[in-house]
This record gives sequence, C-alpha cells and structure tokens, in this order.
Amino acid sequence: MLHRLIVIVLLVFSFSVFAKPNQRQLKIIEQVEKLEASSERLLSLDDEDAITAVLEQQAAQLEVLLKQLRTTSVESLPAAISDKRLNFLQSRMAVNKERGNKYAVLRDKAELEAGKTRQAIRGYLEFLIRASNNYVSIDEIVDASQQALEKSQQLAASLEVSDVIVEGQIYAAFKRNQQEFMRVNTTFQDILTYVINHPRLIASTHWFQEFSLISIISYVNQFDFLRPINHKLIPFKVDVGGIGISLVIMLLVYFSYPFLFKFTSWLIKKYVIDEDAESQTQIYHEIRKPARALLIFFGIDLATIAFFYKTDYRPSIENITFVIYSLIFVWLLFKILDTVVLAQVHKLSQTNTELRKELINLGVQTAKVIILVSMLAIGLNHFGISITAIMSTLGIGGLAFALAAKDTLSNLFGGITILFDNVFRMGDWVKIGDVEGTVAEIGLRSTTIRTFDNALITIPNAQVSVSSVMNWNRRVVGRRIKMHVGVTYESDMDDIRKALVDIREMLRSHSGIANPKQKHASGHRHFKLSSLEDVKGIKATQLVYMDQYNDSSIDILVYCFSKTVNWAEWLAVKEDVLFKIAEILQKNNLQFAYPTEVRIHRNEVEATS
Repeated sequence: MLHRLIVIVLLVFSFSVFAKPNQRQLKIIEQVEKLEASSERLLSLDDEDAITAVLEQQAAQLEVLLKQLRTTSVESLPAAISDKRLNFLQSRMAVNKERGNKYAVLRDKAELEAGKTRQAIRGYLEFLIRASNNYVSIDEIVDASQQALEKSQQLAASLEVSDVIVEGQIYAAFKRNQQEFMRVNTTFQDILTYVINHPRLIASTHWFQEFSLISIISYVNQFDFLRPINHKLIPFKVDVGGIGISLVIMLLVYFSYPFLFKFTSWLIKKYVIDEDAESQTQIYHEIRKPARALLIFFGIDLATIAFFYKTDYRPSIENITFVIYSLIFVWLLFKILDTVVLAQVHKLSQTNTELRKELINLGVQTAKVIILVSMLAIGLNHFGISITAIMSTLGIGGLAFALAAKDTLSNLFGGITILFDNVFRMGDWVKIGDVEGTVAEIGLRSTTIRTFDNALITIPNAQVSVSSVMNWNRRVVGRRIKMHVGVTYESDMDDIRKALVDIREMLRSHSGIANPKQKHASGHRHFKLSSLEDVKGIKATQLVYMDQYNDSSIDILVYCFSKTVNWAEWLAVKEDVLFKIAEILQKNNLQFAYPTEVRIHRNEVEATS
C-alpha cells in the first residue's frame, strides 16, 4: 500500500512539474490569439471611437504579453504549422505554377506565409524570452525588432494583388487566406512596433548597466549654482562635473591603493601560489606588479575620460589608452604564464625525473610569441591597418627576408634539432667545444651555459647542433674512480698478491661501488640494438692489478665505478676507498712509495776498494 501511495505521489508531482510549462505556453499562445482577434476587428472597423477602444485594448494585451515573456521560465513554444503541411503547400504551389494556375499559387502562398508568419511570431517571442533572461541590451533588441519589421512589411507587399474580382472557389479561398495572412502579419507588426517603442518592458538590466560616467557628470552639472561656472568653461570644453568626477576618481584610486594591495596579495596567495613552492615570494611579486598596474591605470583611464569627455582629444586619448592596456595585458599574460608553468614544473619535477624542462620552456616561448602576434594583429586592426596588405607585402619580400634572417633560421632549426635529438637537458653538465658547465636554458635562438666559475656563456644553436657535445649527466650508474697506488721496491711479492686480493674483495663488498655482477633493470622497454648499459649509461667494471714497475714504485692499478653519479657523493665514496686501501696496505706490511733519488759517488767507491 505504501509503495502504491509513493508511486501516485510521484506521478502527481511529475505531472504538476511538467504541466506548468505547457500551461505557460498556452497562456502566451492565447494572448497572441487575442491580439490576432483585435487585429481582425481593426481591419473591419470604420468608427474612430471603436478603433480607439480596440487600440487601447490591444496596448493592454501587448503589455500583458511582454510581462508574461519577461517572467516566464518557458524556453520554447510549440510549432504553429507542421512540416508536413508546409511541404504539401510547397509541392502544390510548384505543380500549379507549372500549370499556370496563378490564383491557386497565390492561395497556397497566402496560407504558407500565414503559417510561416505565425511561426516567426513564436520564434520572435522565444528571442524576447532569451533576451530578457540573458540581459541582452536594449539596442540589440530594437535592432532585431526593426529588421524583423522590415521583412514583414516587404512580405505583405509581395502578396498584394489588384481588386479585380474573379469568380470561382480558388479565388475565394485565396481571399480568405490573404485576409488570414494580413491578420497574422498585422499582429506580428503590432508586436514588433510595440517592442521597438517600449523595449524596457522586455529588457532586463543589471544595476551596473544603468551606471555611466556621463550620467553622473550630467547629474552633477544640473545644479543651478554650477551653471554660471560651466558657462565660463565652455571655451575650454570642460565642465565642473567632469573635473570633479575626475578628481574624485583619482582620490579613490590613491586612497584605495592600500586596500587593493592587500586584496591582490590575498587573492594571489590563496588561488595562485603554492605555499610549498620554493619560489613563492618571486611568483607573488611577479604577478602582483602587472595586476596592480592594470587596476591603477583603469582608475586613471576613468579619470581622463571624465575630464576630457567634451573635448576633441578623446579619440587620441582612446588610442593611447588602448596601447597602454594592450601592453599591460601582454605583461600580465606573460607573468601568469611564467608563474603558473614554474609552479607546475616544480610540482611535476618532484615526481617525474624524466620531465624535459626544455620542451616546456619551448612551449612557453611559443605561447608568448602567439600572444604577442595576436595582440599585434588586434592593435593593427584597431588602428585600421590592413593585415592582409602586410601579409602580401611580406610575400613579395619573402626572399629578401629569408636571406636576411638566414642565421636566425639556422639557430631556430638548430634549437629544434637539439630538443628533438635530446642531446642534453636543462641542468645537465656538458662540455661543448671549450665551454664546460651546466645547461641554464635552451632557447629558440641560443643555448646558455653556466660555467663552474659562475660565468654565463651563450652559444648559438646552429653552432651547438654541429659541435661535439660531452654530456656527463647521461649516466645512471657509474662514475669512474681510477688511480695508481705505488708501493716500495722493498715490498715482498707475496704481500702484494695478498693486498690485491684484499682490495678486490673490498671493492666487491663496498656499498658505494658498482658491482659488475649486479643486474640493473630499466623502467622503460628497450627496443634498440645497442646494449642497455650503453643507452642508459651503466658502468660497473672493477679492475685491480699490479700494473707496472715505475721509477720509484711498483704501481697497482685500481679501476672501478661508484654507484652514484653525483659529484659530492662520488667524492665521499672515493675518499672511503682511499682510506680502506691505506688500511689494506698497512695490514699487508706494504708502504707507499714516494719519489726517491739515489746518488753514487764513484771516486769514494774506488778509494774504498
């Protein structure tokens, strides 16, 4: 029982919900039909008093209709004529036109246009509903209404025929359809004319749409005590209202700047900056500057408009403000792009070690070029300069431009080659020719290297792309440790053999030394013919041998690789290996050799003998 009750309640509720739009549609259509009836009465009346009464009734009906449109939630109205009927009338008109049946064609055309006009009325009413809901301006509503009124008048003229009476049912049907069309078309024109004359009855406006500097200035200038002063200021094309509002705006900008300062600071910190980012302060200051410049210049622009609104300088001032606004917007977009990318790259680099910052840098530079070119195109269009003419000029001088920009293009394609060949990345330790250091930036034109003595060197990409590049960062495991350990000639060979065995065992068990028996797995599939060790940079060779008899020592070669490739960590591993080698030599009764010089005095030897 409970389930049935719930189902019934839901059905009633759904019926009431879906029935309301249909009822509202019917009310709008009923109001249009009342207007059609009023138009029909007007066409048949001759008495002026009766015509006046009907016109007053029609005005009230139009006012009610616009009120319904402004308050309704309906977005569409049902079709006035079916597509099937339209297709039938068009087909019959075509047949009668071929047979030369003039009035049969006019009969069907009148009925067709009456149906289309009814549909146009409903389409226009839907437009008014959307215009009211979406705050379409009064000018747009009036323009659309005037265009529809002109089309309606032209259509009415096309259906006018001579008053010669023709006998027959077809002509009688034509006259009925013509009167029907005139009634519907007159109703449509009445609605259009009423909306054109009373657009505020349908247009919805925000409070800020009613606000304008000119209205405020006019309100100030209407005071009687200001009129004599304004009369004296006429030669200068200024008035007290404009000057006063301009000063008020400047004062507001001056005194509100601290509040704007705090507000933008809060906004940027809350929604733009990642609190954990290392470059938080830099990001904040970078975005804050153009944002505040935009706010301050907006106030200055309003003050300038208020001061010079009567003068002939307004076009020049508007051009200057357009240029300044464009520059500030480009500045702001560049800073937003830089800071957002910096914050995101910082986040991604913590989880993705394979992130290629140079490609992101190339994308940022490309986006900046697009922004700059787009703003330049908008600016040229604003000043009436034809972009098409400029492009055609560039087409004619393309060869000369290409020759002049040969080096630039070489550097550009060199940069693309570097990026796609993945020769090195930003932050890599490289040596290009005689230049050694870390890659600071890979640009479109050049690559910058920060040397180890903190100098910044710029190398054109064309030169980099044809140079040999030594990249020490392209190694996953293995930074070489190579040394010769010299022991004295007085050493016992058995002790040296034991020392070699101990050093080899020490290297095999050392946690910081790469072991050749250990396998290194790669997180990526390897489809190249070269070995994984060569592709990824994995070295684990261990060599410990008595290498040579030197002038003053017996040299032991120690050749191995640390697991780490980091310089500081490599130095720590190497230091530990050196200490342990010293302990092994001491354990095996071996001493480090050092350069010695033996002098033999032959005279003393002979005298002694």
